[in-house]
Amino acid sequence: MARTVNEEKRLERRKRILEEAVVLFAESGYSNTTTALIAKNIGVTSGTIFQYFPTKETLFHAAVLEPLEDIQKKSLAMLQQDESPAALIKNMVEEQFNHIYSYTNELRLVQSVLGQRIRFPELTQQVLDSIKVMTDTIECVYAKGQSLGEFNPGFSPAMISRSYISFLNGVALTLGEDIVHHPEWENLKAHAYYLFAPVQHSTN
Repeated sequence: MARTVNEEKRLERRKRILEEAVVLFAESGYSNTTTALIAKNIGVTSGTIFQYFPTKETLFHAAVLEPLEDIQKKSLAMLQQDESPAALIKNMVEEQFNHIYSYTNELRLVQSVLGQRIRFPELTQQVLDSIKVMTDTIECVYAKGQSLGEFNPGFSPAMISRSYISFLNGVALTLGEDIVHHPEWENLKAHAYYLFAPVQHSTN
């Protein structure tokens, strides 16, 4: 029992360190963010941080990749349910737009890395690989939907999937936490879905 409690405390402390690191790295950048400041903000010593992350670089990589993995895991789960491609895509859009505002700092951090590819070549490639898993999955679902007549057959599945991810990131980074209070919020979700060009079947 004691081990379970201690492990829970360790996981919670690691989570706090990572969350604070995401915020500071996103706001101030890699060079201007110190482990000492991260430690101070959450009330621990710098030594405590190094018990979980051996180096500042290790912490930075985790701050970039772990939230991205979390976003991806939730999104892929939406696309693996037993429904039609059109329903899967619509559910994915709904899920992502309902929660994307929670990842504003995380997405800003990802964009920062992608904007400094020479400085962070290995990390950039890991980010791109992660994004590719998502776009490839969307592409497959969309292509299947096209074959079933649910989406416009004249569009490239590859371009559609990449356009959607770009739109999603742009909305999150532009509106941030104010996204759900934006007067066009519901319209933004609708436009995200219509990027896939769903075919409007006649009811007559």
